[in-house]
Order: sequence, then C-alpha cells, then structure tokens
Amino acid sequence: MPLVVGAVLALVLAACADNAGSTAPATGQTSASDASLAAAKANLANYLTQPTSIVQSTPLKSAPPKKKVAFVQCADPNCAILAGFVKDATAALGWNLTTLSATATDPGSAVQQAIDAGVDYIATTGYPVDLFKQQMNQAKSKGIPLFMCYSTDVPAGPGNNLYADCTDGSAAGITGGAIADFVATDSNGKADVLLVTIPSYPILTAQADGMRAELAKNCPTCKVHVLETTVNDLAGGAVPQSISSYLQANPGVNYVYFTYNGLEKGVPAVLKTAGMLGKVKLVGTQGAQPQFTEVVNGTSAAWSALPQELAMWTMVDQMARVAVDQWSLPDERKAAVTPFYLVTTPDQAKPLVGEKYGWPGPAGFKDTFKKLWGL
Repeated sequence: MPLVVGAVLALVLAACADNAGSTAPATGQTSASDASLAAAKANLANYLTQPTSIVQSTPLKSAPPKKKVAFVQCADPNCAILAGFVKDATAALGWNLTTLSATATDPGSAVQQAIDAGVDYIATTGYPVDLFKQQMNQAKSKGIPLFMCYSTDVPAGPGNNLYADCTDGSAAGITGGAIADFVATDSNGKADVLLVTIPSYPILTAQADGMRAELAKNCPTCKVHVLETTVNDLAGGAVPQSISSYLQANPGVNYVYFTYNGLEKGVPAVLKTAGMLGKVKLVGTQGAQPQFTEVVNGTSAAWSALPQELAMWTMVDQMARVAVDQWSLPDERKAAVTPFYLVTTPDQAKPLVGEKYGWPGPAGFKDTFKKLWGL
C-alpha cells in the first residue's frame, strides 16, 4: 500500500535500475465469463465503503514503560510527513523520539547512529533490510528491535529482529487486486490498462503483481501493458510525456493505472493538451488531495485511500506490544494489512479534498489506540 512505500512513496531503495519503458500484454482466454466478472464485483464491494474501525483490538495488559525510539527518515519528502505521525504516536505514549535523516543509498549510517545513541527501538519506512545488514545484526546483538512499514521484508520477531512491517508486500498486493477488480467491472471486462510503475521499488512491484494476478483471474479478456519508469524519470518530470507518447502509439488503452500517486503528477494536464484526457480513465494507489480533487472534477476515476497516519500508529502499536511482552507474529501479520478503500465517486472524494495527506484512517483511531494502550 501501502505504500506504501507508496504515496506518497514512503520508501527509498539504493539501486534504482535504469529501466527503459516496456510493454507486457497480459494473455488469457478470449472472453470474460459472467462468473469471473461476478467475482470481481464481489471482491470490489469489500473496498467501496470507508472503514470504521482499525484491525487491532487486543488491549495491553498494562501501560508500556517509557522507551527511546529512533526514526530513520528516508530521503523522499513524504518521509518527513511520516516522521511527524510517528512523533505524535510516540508522544501519546510519553516516549522520546529522535529522527535521523538517511540518504537514498546509505540508510545504514543513520541506523548506526541510532544504535550508537543507545535507543530502545529503531523504526524506518521503505528500506529493505538488505541495505543495512551489518547494522541489523548489530542491533539484534544489542537487543534493539526494528520496526518498519512499506517494505517487503517479512517480520519473524526474535528470528530476524524485525517486529513490524505494516502496509507490506501482502497489503500492496491486496490494494492492487482491488483496483484490478474496479477496472474489470467498470469496463465490463473490456479494460486495456497501461500500468505505470517504478520496478526498482519492490513494494510497487508487489502491488503491480497483485493487480495483474487479480485481473488475469477475474478478467481474462482485459489487457495489461507496463510502462517502466525510473526515479530519474520522476524527478526530471519525464513521466507525463512518456505516458502521452505511449497512449498515442497504443490508442486501444482505456485505463492508466499508477502504482504511486507521484507518478500521476502533471499527467492530466499533458493528456488534456494532447486531446486524450477524455479517452482514458486514470486510477491509482495512495490518493491524496490532488487525486481526490480530480475524482471530484471527473479527471480521475478511482484512487485507493491508504491511511499513512494510521500506518505509523500501527507500527508504534507493535512497539508498545513488545514493551509489555505482548507481541505475537499472528497479531502483527493481521495488523499489517491496514484498512483502506477505493474512492470512485465525487461524493466519496469531496470530504477528502480537505485532507492534505489523504485519508488519515477510521474516525477516532488515535483514541482507540490510546485506550488499547491503557492511557
């Protein structure tokens, strides 16, 4: 999701492969069956209503003791927003938080700073553990657990010293699947989708894989093309023109799916200038204020509402559970898939236009966590 690193992209990986744009048409049967489209509609129905509760429901046996936490902030500007959410959650517990900035290629140095500072817990978003193996081993030897979100590493608690990965690869696959079912039903089995992604981000690849798998299952007549972009393309503003050129060369495409909302920046304007905006429907993951505004005015068809703020509080909740010796892997795995929904109508989108960072989570979720924590 989430996005996750998503987003707003709460993830920065070291190696950003210089991949050229490519296509990968999906293969399948010659016609979509009524049964497969019915399955798509049934699954989609699970994600069309705003969730009203969080996943976590087990209260702590006692209020957590005071802890020192280090948050390793990634280089993406969105990570500063995430750091603010972590600060709010740890402050609610009365804990001390130190935020350390990391570069895109060397998160290990910031993790080392956290270890040297003698913190109790280390948290981060998006970085795969492979980028700081040495520091991870050192943290484990010193009894400093790691907590994260928006990665594809799988927690094993004491086994690998990773105690949380909220909105992880499994969650990303579910989000991608929900959007696949939207385009399948919205097109009545006739979707021809251009999937725009950055393949060097594993969390985005997990989302894209989930989308394609669900589409192959529930809409065998639907087609998927893949436009691979890079971080340099994104930073240089090259993505909108690449999409425009692709659509001109492939006039049958009727949906453009963005695995990250940053990839959509500038696209509506370029497509409008090219006279193609009304010929394709824009859908994507991690909608924020600009995307929900587009749903209101009709230039976007659907965006997932993934709660970044809730994700950070979910990560801190896992810290609180470790602090009172009440952590369990089944509980963490269940909570890792944070609630989300698809915003597909102007009425759904209008209340979110005022939310700068997108949907924060179910109403009152912070008070729910505080109650669970015994505060």
